[in-house]
Amino acid sequence: MAVYKSIQLVATSDQNWAHAVRVGFDEAKKSLRGIRNIQIIESDVKVKEDQNKLIYRVRIQINFQIER
Repeated sequence: MAVYKSIQLVATSDQNWAHAVRVGFDEAKKSLRGIRNIQIIESDVKVKEDQNKLIYRVRIQINFQIER
């Protein structure tokens, strides 16, 4: 039997939502092992009109197996 833990992260990208998820995953795997899945909880776009820029944001839930 396995036990899993979940955490939520917010990640951003100036490219797209998929890249924002990748940024969150890449950061999470620096300190977590056994990542099993990532669920997108929420996504939105922050508008920086003064810079004519869009910032894609995702709130993701990362589920990983607890090691014994």
